[in-house]
Amino acid sequence: MGKSKKRILHKKNSSLNMTREGAVNEVFSILSKAKHSKKDVEDLITLFGLSAEELSEAGVMYEDIKALERLLD
Repeated sequence: MGKSKKRILHKKNSSLNMTREGAVNEVFSILSKAKHSKKDVEDLITLFGLSAEELSEAGVMYEDIKALERLLD
């Protein structure tokens, strides 16, 4: 993990050792909450460059993926 990602994750008080898989799981858990923070989801997607396929395999609903389509690779 590069220095920039470490700094960004540290600012968010997240684990400094977050993996790509951990980021996908975190996006899924945030989106499955009734009130979720769109900003946190957008930050994780752009930071790790997540794809629609990765999110759908993790169980994110199609509607949520379409809403975030502009951010996904």
